[in-house]
Amino acid sequence: MVEPVKKQPSLKKILWTDYPAFIYTSFAIASWIVYLAWVPSWRKSGPIISAELSPYALLIAIFISLLALGVVAYRLRLIKTVFKNGVEVRGKITEITLPRDRGKVHYSFYYNNKEFNSYAPIHRNKQTLDLKNGDRVILIIDPEQPVRAFIRDLYLKAEG
Repeated sequence: MVEPVKKQPSLKKILWTDYPAFIYTSFAIASWIVYLAWVPSWRKSGPIISAELSPYALLIAIFISLLALGVVAYRLRLIKTVFKNGVEVRGKITEITLPRDRGKVHYSFYYNNKEFNSYAPIHRNKQTLDLKNGDRVILIIDPEQPVRAFIRDLYLKAEG
């Protein structure tokens, strides 16, 4: 049964569950940690990067941050748009792989009397570890492009 979506995903849940959003946020943060650890002269042993190279290190940190945050912004917009304009359908997990800190969850569902298969790259966390092959889930799908589908409960705040 097709139902309109009423709730919107939380930023925290998107960043913690969606692997591309998670890893690119980590890249942005890591670029500044490296910059701040290597460039300042406040270290007892002095800066790791010479003063002549510090402007380049700053440019690298800015470039990595802008690139990474661009990917994060794209993922946030994609997920929020699907939740805003999408519909709920019932689906079934057909495969889940979480070999390390990341993985994919594949699912199948019917929409407008057609079967679709889709997947989402996910970050390994307590909620994604609870997913099992064969689990029935509620998906939020983009009615214009049904393969854009996300497991609803992975992105919504827990109630209570």
